[in-house]
Amino acid sequence: MPSAVHEAPFTALYSMFTCFLKNLPFNSTSINANVLSNIKAFNSLILDLRVSLQNMRDVVVEVLVPIIGETAFSQHTGALMDKFQEVLDADPSIIMATMAVVTKSKHYSSPAKGSPLRMALMRDGSIRLAKDFITGSNVLLTLNAPVIVEGHTWCSVESVMFKVWVRGDEVIDLETHDPAFMVEGTLYSVDNMDSVMDMIQKGVDVLRGQIISMSLAINPDIDVVALQDPAIKFHIRKGDIITKIASAMRETAYRCYSVWYKKASKAFKWKATFKQLPPTIGPPATNTHAKMKVKHHMGASCGGV
Repeated sequence: MPSAVHEAPFTALYSMFTCFLKNLPFNSTSINANVLSNIKAFNSLILDLRVSLQNMRDVVVEVLVPIIGETAFSQHTGALMDKFQEVLDADPSIIMATMAVVTKSKHYSSPAKGSPLRMALMRDGSIRLAKDFITGSNVLLTLNAPVIVEGHTWCSVESVMFKVWVRGDEVIDLETHDPAFMVEGTLYSVDNMDSVMDMIQKGVDVLRGQIISMSLAINPDIDVVALQDPAIKFHIRKGDIITKIASAMRETAYRCYSVWYKKASKAFKWKATFKQLPPTIGPPATNTHAKMKVKHHMGASCGGV
């Protein structure tokens, strides 16, 4: 299951696409426009973002997927690129693919075995509630503030980068470095997103064009001018993306802690139980006299006071 930080960049973009489509005055009973996340598509591949259009007046009912998005959170981007390529092979008509890459400032590691921190957390006796765990961080939600609880770093972010490809006359080429079809920029720790925002807007303009074409195919008398209204904008709010990621850091930190605690507590309880076992287990005693003495002493002990 993806972490909250993994989901955060496209959670923000999900809201932006949803608002944009809601403001476009197309007939929503004739055109089904969806902004979905974590949905199986294209040979059961799960995407972090998928924008789709469907002509509900078409007997064939073809589903168009103009836009896709994926996040890599402290993982090699090679696997994500392979995933994008598989999606593009399945649907060459995709007009825009967006990749968000979130990198940790410190590689996560669980509390070391035998460390004072591990023993202290085990002495809690049960897993802490999220609010009790997060209270220990005592910092505001910002990207430059790693989530540190009990002196241990549970989640941190070093950088956030975006890469965007758009389609020309040919299928999207993931290997291209042509700035007309591919751009990249950083959102954090340095804001260098202008080219990325322009490229996303370019993809959105094509999306609007597809909605207009589909609307005309359904009803040639529609008000095209209303659909083209420049006042209806796709607003890219960089602050929203940063806020979503910063907020997700705490949730991700707690998830790391809870997953670790459940595994560690099982091992801790097993070890404690093992230590309580007798050093050797042999056949039952055959000395009846010895057994009677033990029984006599046990009775005296239990019947005291």
